Amino acid sequence: MLTRNDSGSPVRARCAPGAGKGAALSRAAAMMCNGAKFQRWVVSRIGAAPEGVSASQHAAQYVRDMCGIASRAELDHNARAATLFHEAVRKPFVKWSGIYG
Repeated sequence: MLTRNDSGSPVRARCAPGAGKGAALSRAAAMMCNGAKFQRWVVSRIGAAPEGVSASQHAAQYVRDMCGIASRAELDHNARAATLFHEAVRKPFVKWSGIYG
């Protein structure tokens, strides 16, 4: 989308922070899925990744399955999925990992 600046020249509009894909919760989930400790936790819960599937892809699929979503980006726009992420994924992982006590 184009808007105009103070001098009347066209400029591209910027998306509001947190809008669309890549807002806070989906970024946090992506970071977790890329972490070796979270990947080990996923394996302890559901077993090793199938052949040809990376550990981070396996972890991401686990998050999507547990939250009932097709994309982690939905965590930022779907209250039920966000609640499931916190209750079924994040809190059990934190407890397992001993990060906070």
